[in-house]
Amino acid sequence: MIVLGCLVSLPLFILGIIRTDKSITLPGDTTIVSDFVQIEGASSSKGSFETIFVMSIDHSTILQNFLAGLGYKNEIDDITESYLHFTDYELSKMGYIQHQSSIMYSLILAYSEASKIDSSIHLEYEFDAFVISYYGPSSSFRIGDRILGVNNIYASDDFELFRDNFNNMKLNDTFHVEREGKMIDIVLDENSYKKIGGYAYYNINTETAFPKYELIPQNVGGPSGGLLQTLALYDALLEEDITKGRMIAGTGTIDSNGNVGEIGGIMQKIYTAYNDGIDIFLCPSENYEDALIAYNNLPDDSMKLYKVSTFAEALEVLLYE
Repeated sequence: MIVLGCLVSLPLFILGIIRTDKSITLPGDTTIVSDFVQIEGASSSKGSFETIFVMSIDHSTILQNFLAGLGYKNEIDDITESYLHFTDYELSKMGYIQHQSSIMYSLILAYSEASKIDSSIHLEYEFDAFVISYYGPSSSFRIGDRILGVNNIYASDDFELFRDNFNNMKLNDTFHVEREGKMIDIVLDENSYKKIGGYAYYNINTETAFPKYELIPQNVGGPSGGLLQTLALYDALLEEDITKGRMIAGTGTIDSNGNVGEIGGIMQKIYTAYNDGIDIFLCPSENYEDALIAYNNLPDDSMKLYKVSTFAEALEVLLYE
């Protein structure tokens, strides 16, 4: 019996430790947005705004891939070559930068839009740095690098000229970078030129903000909660309850201009939202076709699906649908 047990368990053990270049995405759960940011004196809402997170396993094992393939709600994808050079620590740091920028853009946009209704609402901020969240293989950049200047033109001295130089980068440009508190120069070569990605970071004046807000630390990564965060903040800043008693969820990145961007794991997010009793799901336009496949597999249409490309479109859905 012992020998038979070993013959059965040993192959499973081996299949359970051999990792692959696959990534598994599984349905997850919803989280009430007020858990991220709290507005002083916020108006209460009868409904709720909820972001959705999914479970993901990078470099999954052979056994994990087999088990995930048994469920139609799960998705197994190849890890793209453009991400294979990152360590697990770098991927975690990447998600943290994305999430922090998402909250930053949500605050800026929500306060700006709410101030159009109530002029006493305001938020002061200024550009800080461009923070690297992606670099290509063999690049000299690293996750978390802060680009402060280009060709001796610093954002703190002339932001518009810095922005123009950064947006029109070319080979042999010199980027002035802060890394772990030290300044270094990186000259753009073929491995770095246009092979970096990241986010504009801003210094927000929390002392002059009205109303005041408090960020609640969360162990969350990624930018996909941007749209729902912005809607929840906007709702909290104004007296009108735009939830109208509904449970509202969705996904999509947000920028400071109100554009809603594409995200991953949309089908698993549809399944998660439905299972949690969500009434309205707001979906980025670029993800809508895949979302519709999952939506059409749901048992009923009790959850309504809407595609949006901007914050204004999402707000219109909540106000008039």
